[in-house]
Amino acid sequence: MKMLHRIKQFFLAHEPMRHPRWELIIMRVVLALLAWDMHSNWTASYKDPVQAVQLMVTNAQHADVMESSQPKPNGLGLLVDFSFLSNDRIEKRLRAVTAASLLLYIVGVPSVISLAIPMFFCLGVATLKNSQGFIGHTAQVLHLALLSVWLAGAWGWWRARQGKPLPWDFTQGQFEADITRQSIAAGYVVSGITKLVFSQGTWFSSAKYLPLHIVKNTEMKYLDAVNPTALKHDWLPQLMMEHPLLCQLLFGAALPLELFAFVGLYNRRSAALFGIALIAFHESVTQLMSLSFIFNKALLLVFFVAPWWWLFGRKPTSLPTIPLASQA
Repeated sequence: MKMLHRIKQFFLAHEPMRHPRWELIIMRVVLALLAWDMHSNWTASYKDPVQAVQLMVTNAQHADVMESSQPKPNGLGLLVDFSFLSNDRIEKRLRAVTAASLLLYIVGVPSVISLAIPMFFCLGVATLKNSQGFIGHTAQVLHLALLSVWLAGAWGWWRARQGKPLPWDFTQGQFEADITRQSIAAGYVVSGITKLVFSQGTWFSSAKYLPLHIVKNTEMKYLDAVNPTALKHDWLPQLMMEHPLLCQLLFGAALPLELFAFVGLYNRRSAALFGIALIAFHESVTQLMSLSFIFNKALLLVFFVAPWWWLFGRKPTSLPTIPLASQA
């Protein structure tokens, strides 16, 4: 009983995460860089830092929103026609303002100001693309994080005007990080519930059919560019069909991780545990199906795992303090 109590306290003791200023700066930089990927696709070369930086600059100059109408309005597209974003004059100006705004966000300008245009531009373009009759969710978690930070910034600004403190006596930066972490966890919980609803509770048992999706995805990758590397795992579906329990254990285990992702909000330890487990799951899907999940992995690494805190968090004086324009 004592051991169970200790385990419960270790993972379920509520300890608000009070990020030091230097850690908040890391969060700002990563979120800004990921948001800029929407305009440069630099993450395609994230393993080559030099090439990635070049893409941040060169690709953004030639980026172009090709969709000029919303034939199948989706999400916010049911309320707003975002096709005006494909107008080159508007698009180029918004992209320039977005770049400047993200730089201002990095140096500490309040998110309610600095993320307003980047958030609107990203959500607008994504809605326009998802209103073409097919849905993509590659950057869903990133857009959710942007929206969460901006809303937390707006609410924090309103509380400050009223002279009221933030929950748990958080600073503004800590509060934004906490809300963003909650939104990411909520996204996983909703995903888990959706799997249960659409599979009518048979997600674990139906996971054995995943090899069929792997075959389909592999052939699509190969035929799209006649790329032989897409077939490097063509032996795996057969192995998994011969051992269906392997599929159920590997992919069925993701369901409880998603359903109980909120446990990662209790403290640093539970956050790291769920962050590492979810990153491992995403990486396994990457290896099997060539789906990167780069935004999910990056945000989980920054907002949940935070390896730098485990290495340096107890020695804040060993790192330089970098002043921000606003309280972090």
